[in-house]
Amino acid sequence: MNDTRQNKKKALDRIIERIDFPKDAVKKIKSAFAGLRPEEYPDDMGAFLDIKTAIPAWRGLKEKLAPDPDNMKILSLMLYALSFTYDNYQKAGIPDEIFNATIGCYNRFLREHYAGYGRWAFDRDWWTHLQIAMTIFRVGELEYEMKRDQNDKFISIHIPSDTVFTMERIKDSLARSRAFFRDYFPEYGDVEYRCRSWLLSPALKKMLPEGSNILAFQSLFDFTGEDCSSSGYIEWIFKRKYEDFRDLPEDTTLQRNLKKYLLAGNILSVGKGVLKKELLFTGQEK
Repeated sequence: MNDTRQNKKKALDRIIERIDFPKDAVKKIKSAFAGLRPEEYPDDMGAFLDIKTAIPAWRGLKEKLAPDPDNMKILSLMLYALSFTYDNYQKAGIPDEIFNATIGCYNRFLREHYAGYGRWAFDRDWWTHLQIAMTIFRVGELEYEMKRDQNDKFISIHIPSDTVFTMERIKDSLARSRAFFRDYFPEYGDVEYRCRSWLLSPALKKMLPEGSNILAFQSLFDFTGEDCSSSGYIEWIFKRKYEDFRDLPEDTTLQRNLKKYLLAGNILSVGKGVLKKELLFTGQEK
């Protein structure tokens, strides 16, 4: 192994040490990285560090790495790219706590796939360029993505599957995130917070008991609409995709009630909302 390749391996190892990967997954990641041919390395890793060029860079890398059935090759290179992201965190003065929490998504996604399908595979490479490009950050329980539409900048809230879903923890995350963006990305320090998630679906009011943390979460937002075209909630709630709703597990109250709801011919929408203005500045309801 030449010096350049050895240095790349060391950079990858330093990132892996920050993430609580299962040992078997680490073996697959390192094996995939060790087996890369020179022509499979990205021509310009810097393209992943800028959100404007990250998506074309990802698409080009996917094509270059094929076949990559479990996406371990692209995962290993994305983890390697995070070594450059870490340098940018250091330059910006962003604490390691935020970096480690943000890149924890790679471990979470691997474990989610294993829980649903029984094998180590990475199926979120279409998403994790955001972490490399420093466009999304985990602050406490929630993730916050810096976005813009035709008119405005805004923050998009994402809810990881391992979120401790209590209002105390959620509101603490919201308050800390506002301080984070004011400190490190002041152009996003006072923008609107939006959320697009099945967790905001109005249909959940029919399935969950009064006092549910999910319904309490909904109450933090002004509802702006819904989209009935996505079925991504199936994998989030039931751990994997199902062709036949009759096969859906019934391990939780939500699973049982949602299964009944779906078998009756209904669909669960993706709700859209804007965080209430009083929460934007205090992290607490007045």
